[in-house]
This record gives sequence, C-alpha cells and structure tokens, in this order.
Amino acid sequence: MIKEIVKFKEPPKLAIKFANMVFVLGILFCALIAAYAAYRIFNPIYSYFLGDRGTEKFYIISMLCGGVCAALFGLGLKRLSNNLKVNLSLLFFMAGIAVYGFETYLELKSSQMRVPYDMRTRMEVLDDLRDSGVEAFPNVYPKLFRKSNGLATNKGRIYTLGTISNSTIILKNESGYYPVIETDEHGFNNPKGLYEENKVDIVLTGDSYAEGYSVHSDESISAVLRQLDFNAISVGKGGNGPLMELAALKEYAEPLKPKIVLWLYFVNDLNDLKIEMQSSILKKYLNEDDYSQNLISRQEEIDGVLRNYVHVERIKIRELEEKKKLSIIPAMKILKLYNLRKRINLTPSPISTPTPIFRDILSKSKQMVSEWDGEIYFVYLPSFERYYTGNEHTNRDFVMQTATELDIPIIDIHSEVFAPHPDLLSLFPFRMGGHYNAEGYRLVAEAISKKLKDDGIIFTTEPNN
Repeated sequence: MIKEIVKFKEPPKLAIKFANMVFVLGILFCALIAAYAAYRIFNPIYSYFLGDRGTEKFYIISMLCGGVCAALFGLGLKRLSNNLKVNLSLLFFMAGIAVYGFETYLELKSSQMRVPYDMRTRMEVLDDLRDSGVEAFPNVYPKLFRKSNGLATNKGRIYTLGTISNSTIILKNESGYYPVIETDEHGFNNPKGLYEENKVDIVLTGDSYAEGYSVHSDESISAVLRQLDFNAISVGKGGNGPLMELAALKEYAEPLKPKIVLWLYFVNDLNDLKIEMQSSILKKYLNEDDYSQNLISRQEEIDGVLRNYVHVERIKIRELEEKKKLSIIPAMKILKLYNLRKRINLTPSPISTPTPIFRDILSKSKQMVSEWDGEIYFVYLPSFERYYTGNEHTNRDFVMQTATELDIPIIDIHSEVFAPHPDLLSLFPFRMGGHYNAEGYRLVAEAISKKLKDDGIIFTTEPNN
C-alpha cells in the first residue's frame, strides 16, 4: 500500500504578512506590559503603594508574564511554519477583538451612566471657585504626613489631623460632581459650633467614609445622624488608619467626652496602619498613656502650617491631578483593559496583614472612652469589591473577632444594610466602585441609629438640627 505524503499548501503572501504583523504586535504589546509593570514597581500610581508587597507582587508577575509572552511571540515568529503562524494569528486577532470589544462595551456603558459628569480636575474646580470670589483650598489629608512624621513649625514638629478650618474645600468626585463643603472650626466636615463638652452624643472616627466622601455635607453619616436628632461630630479624614483614628479620639473626642464613639472600620485600614507605624509622633498615642499634642487648642497654628503646605505643594498637586486625568481618558482605560480587569479582580492591591497592634489600638481606644463613661461601637463597613467580585475581604474574621474579644459591640453594615437590600449595587455611585452614595450613607446611619436605640441608648441633650 502506497502512503501518500500530504503537503500543506503555502498560504498567500498577504496572509503571511498579516500573521507576521500580528506576531510583531504581540511582541510589542507584551514587551510594553513588562516595561510598564517594571516602571510601576518603583512609581506606583498611588505613592502609599510604594514598597507594598501585594502591589509589587502583582507588577512582578505582570512583568514576568509580559516578558515570557514576548519571548514566545518572538520564537513563534522565527520558528513556526507559515501555516501554523497564520492559524494562530487569526486566533490571536479574533481573541483580541473579542476582549477589546467587550472592554469598549463596558467603558461605553459606564460613560453613558456617568452623564452628566464633571470632568474637571479638583484643582480646576478650585480655580473656578477662586475666580468666582470664593477662597477655596485643596482638602489636606493627615496621611500625607505619615512618612515625614508631620510638619515642621517654629515650635517643632506637629502632626495635624484635620484640614484648614473655616474654609471651603472640595471632596472627591464619584457621583458626577465635586461636593463643595465648609469645614468646621477644627477642619472637619461638620457644621460649626458643635464642640461643647458633655453636649456631644456621638463622635465618629474613621477614614473617608467617616469624612463623608463623596456626597454633599448634609448627606454624610454624621449629618444623617444629626437629622435623626443625635448631636454627632465626625473627626474622620480620608486615608486615616487605626493609629490616626486613635489620635483623633485623643485630640478631639476626649475633651468633649461624648456618650458614644463610633469606630468606623473599612477594609483597607490595616494597610494604612502599616505606614502609620513609621511616624514616631503617631506611635506615641499608642505607647504613651497621656500623650497629646493638644491640637484642639492649636488651630491657628495648624491653619498656618497647612496654608504654607498647600502653597508650596500646589504645583505638585496640579501635576498629579493632570496625570490622574490622563489615566481616566476612555481610550487609555480601554487600552489597559481597566473595566474588564476590575471585573475579574485583576488589579494591584496592597496586602494587609493581621497584626496585634490593631488589637492594642482598639483596646486603648475602648479604655480611653470608658474613662469618661462613654461606650465605643465597632462599625464594619464593607467595600464595593465584596459585592462586585463575590469575595469577602481576607481580614474580616480577624477584625470582627478582635472587637468581639474586646467586648466591643459590633454594627455589621454588611448584615444590617447590604445583605438584605434588594439592589445593593444601587448604593454605590453609578453602580460602580467607590464610596457609598447618599442613599448608602443614609441607610448606614439609620442602621446605627436603630442599633443604639435597640441597646437602650438614650440621650438627654438638645438635638442640633
């Protein structure tokens, strides 16, 4: 029996050129991924990611995958037969069209949901406010001073915990607009005139959720609590971690002696704690029983040093804003597969490791509050990613167990608000990532109010409406 030797017909030259072009583009694309990942290891988008093991691991893996894939495309370009190259190039080309087609759909969908949307940077908004005669300032966050250990003054270093007092500032734009707020006499997002000893029902300490990102000043958790007839003050600031939250209680809650302290915990707090421990000033709040900077009586000094800081840093802030603006251009987001990667949780994220220091901070906070006969509640705030990806945060059990062992009452916002809600994604801006929207904050405040009332907490002070 004669065996026939089958020879594949050589593909047309145009097909071969197309295949070679696809493989060359594959090399360039993968090499670009590797180069970008290498750059981001030392220049992360957010400076506080620098040196974080979780972020570095993500970019190292991306760099290695990009390098390996670029090498494979190179080998394929040189070694594979023309027939196989053509077939593979068609497969890669169609897969690329499918992936980027879906990413384009996701971006167009999100863009349609964001109409109308203020596309200005925060500095551009501040410029427009100043042009209209309003003296406005960037929102200064205490987290900016963690590595520098505060700011230098004529009297030594000071670690401020609020922003410039009695000033106009803007919060982050997540709902299509920049909330313009007026800070109180100590630089927090509250009405003025609430700081009266023994007349405050509730003090909230926490990060941006306690501050009221990204809603109007009358829609934050503390504002809704005031509408529910609680004398509530928030001393939270965006980027705060447990050590700053302890410091805020010492500086602003202890002089007021509120009946209730709400410790608002968000899932990135342990990441912040790791960086906060680099500040010798902040560590004193944990290690020294009576340590205080007496910030509540030093507001004029605080305002002076913060105004100088803003004046010096204004150009850097503007440059950073422009870079961030470039990163959210739809074409740039599509190129980086931003929406698709977020959907499958393929994004850099810091590693937060459980630490006994968190327990020490929470224990010291409880002891401090107990000394003025107050009571502290631990409020657990879930993130958007919890519901978008279906994955619970890794440290939830640790922090909940810590609060339980310290006999601190827990208000689990996941169980009280989100789990029973028929459309929980509607509680986030445009059903996308970020902080809660106004409705989400309102439900959180109502859940807190219900818990306090169920526990028999009764206030006798006159409400501030």
